[in-house]
Amino acid sequence: MQINKETECETIKKPLTMTQKDWTKHFNNKGLKFISAPDIYTVAKKGNKTIIESLKKDFKKSWEVTSTRIKYNKDNLNAEIIHDAESNIVKPKKYKVKVPVLSGDLKQDSETEKYLQALFDTKDSIDKILKVLKKFGKNKQLRIWTPSQSSRKSKPVRSVDLYFVDFGRFVVYAYGWFDYGNGLSRGVIVNSAKQTKKSRGKSK
Repeated sequence: MQINKETECETIKKPLTMTQKDWTKHFNNKGLKFISAPDIYTVAKKGNKTIIESLKKDFKKSWEVTSTRIKYNKDNLNAEIIHDAESNIVKPKKYKVKVPVLSGDLKQDSETEKYLQALFDTKDSIDKILKVLKKFGKNKQLRIWTPSQSSRKSKPVRSVDLYFVDFGRFVVYAYGWFDYGNGLSRGVIVNSAKQTKKSRGKSK
């Protein structure tokens, strides 16, 4: 897997900004995998400084739109997290998990841990996950946002975006509507074996 080193741009080198819905079409047409939340986590975990610094520039300019989508249940905290949603390049991977209501706060409990493990497709502990995400900004406070139950009822399908904000915060935002709100993104080059690997996409 190789994440593109630059933000997706037009021919004139003007950065493209689109919704998750439109980015999905864009990368399917280009034959590229649309970057997911686990892809970003993996880059940080491996310590790829070039890509980390490149992504940090995106986080400062706008939010980084990922292919990770969450389908919230209208009546309870259950949800389905889908990585590479609607991709024609790789098989989407799905998790069913409870997603707590988080209004920017970070509760270091088992429920939040399971949510973050599914969100970043990892078995790492919550302490490890937080340590990895700190590579995007040692002095930044991590803030996690998910919709309230009433908001999930009105708009159950959301995208996952990551970005920096003022006051030294790094936000993991599972709140945005998948067909609304333009942001930056980038493609991921994968080999053909991974594209067709049958084990990819199994729910846990």
